[in-house]
Amino acid sequence: MTSLSLQTQNSTPFNTAIITAIPGMDSTAIRMTSQEIADLVQVRHDNVKRSVERLAESGVITLPPLEETSFLNSIGRTQHSQVYAFVGEQGKRDTMIIVAQLSPQFLGTVVDRWLELEKQVIEMVRPSYMIEDPVARAKKWIEEQTAKQEAEAKLLEAAKAIEVMKPTVDAYDLIAGKKGSMCFQDAYKFLGGIKLKDMKQWMYDKKWINKDRFGRDSIGYYQNMNGYLVEKVTTHQPQIRITYKGLAAMARQMKIELNAEDFN
Repeated sequence: MTSLSLQTQNSTPFNTAIITAIPGMDSTAIRMTSQEIADLVQVRHDNVKRSVERLAESGVITLPPLEETSFLNSIGRTQHSQVYAFVGEQGKRDTMIIVAQLSPQFLGTVVDRWLELEKQVIEMVRPSYMIEDPVARAKKWIEEQTAKQEAEAKLLEAAKAIEVMKPTVDAYDLIAGKKGSMCFQDAYKFLGGIKLKDMKQWMYDKKWINKDRFGRDSIGYYQNMNGYLVEKVTTHQPQIRITYKGLAAMARQMKIELNAEDFN
């Protein structure tokens, strides 16, 4: 299995804890929009929004709120758009996952932008050396040092988490990109010991498949449009099969890790 190659040259090390670690800092003051992500990683905004929605549906990230925004287009006219707003600690974590999926080579750029946003907020918090009262200044200094130590500890944890996450994300993408499909009897064997009947029940519960008026299985509209399931014509009746893209999506939603080497 290959792993994501993250080019973070000339970037500041990833810090996932500084927002909550600095006393007096309002985490909601630090935010990034899906449009800014698109600009940073040089992809279309609608591609970023689709990735956000797909990862949120799979339970990998939390779906952020939509906000109305306006901007001047290339001919000087005002256009209105909706953007996803990522805020604070959760927002930072989710943007890292999105960029690791879209353009991992730009992960360092996005990290730098978060640190820049955090620095702007930190500068608004009064540091200890600006406090005239010696007792209050000493107390503030202790708070700052404690926060710094906590941030460094969480930084180490975050770096380890990213290393663990990379091959899992990569495996899903590799599998989803394969062409072809398989019958349910073959598919369930890749899902960590789940029984075939449990897999099919999950598909009914999630509306991946439904019963038509003749009592036959039929593909749900969303799964058909996204290419998760396909129908294969047989001599008796059409057979519903799951694509590799569908299997990867199912594993994500079930939180089951797939091994790309099993699909070679």
